Amino acid sequence: MYIGTILRLQIEGTRRRLSCELIGVDDGKYLIVKMPSLHIMESVSNILVTGNEITAKYMHKGTMFGFQSTIIDLIHNPFKLVFIKYPDKTDSYDVRGNKRVECFLPASVKIAEQILEGSITDISRAGCLFTIETHEHEGLINMLKLSNEIKIGFYLPGIAEELNVDADQKSIKIDTDGSSLGIEFVEMDSTVKAKLIDFLSKAGA
Repeated sequence: MYIGTILRLQIEGTRRRLSCELIGVDDGKYLIVKMPSLHIMESVSNILVTGNEITAKYMHKGTMFGFQSTIIDLIHNPFKLVFIKYPDKTDSYDVRGNKRVECFLPASVKIAEQILEGSITDISRAGCLFTIETHEHEGLINMLKLSNEIKIGFYLPGIAEELNVDADQKSIKIDTDGSSLGIEFVEMDSTVKAKLIDFLSKAGA
C-alpha cells in the first residue's frame, strides 16, 4: 500500500461505498485517508463516525487487496481526513486470471446523473471494456477522471432484463474514432453473477 492509493471503503452494515485517497501511513498504527467531496459527505456523515468498522479494498498491479479495520478518528479542519486503524492482516485476490471474452453487448454507464450509451466489447468476471462513440458524448468525456464510482447496465444474449452492477472506472482511452472505459466490477448481485458466469462458461472462459 502506498501514498496515493485509492481505497474503496464500505461501512459495516451499509451498502454505501466511498472512494478515498490514502495520504498518510504510520506503520502498525494508523492510515490517513482524504475524505470524499462535500456533496458525497453530506449523504454519509451519519455513518462515517468514530468506532465504525469498515472494509477496505484497493488494486495494485492486477491484484486486489482487502482488509478489515475501524475508524479511529475524523478531523474537519483545516482538512477533512479520516484516521483508520492499521490493518492486522491484508488479504489478496489475483484477478488477472479472469479470462476476458470478446463480445458486443448493448450497455450503458451511469456516472453521477449522466448516462453514457455504448457497448461492452470484452467482459470477464472481474470487469469489462465499455466503448462509446466519442462525438456523441464529447462534453461528458472531457470531464471523466479515473476512480469514478459508476453503475453499468448491460444485456446478455437470451436474457430480456437489463443486468446492473456497481463498478469503478479504472482507465480511459480517447481517440477520434471512439472512447473506451476500463471498468472493474465492485458489487454484483448473486443472480446477476450467476447469469454472467453462465454466459462466460458457454463462451469458454
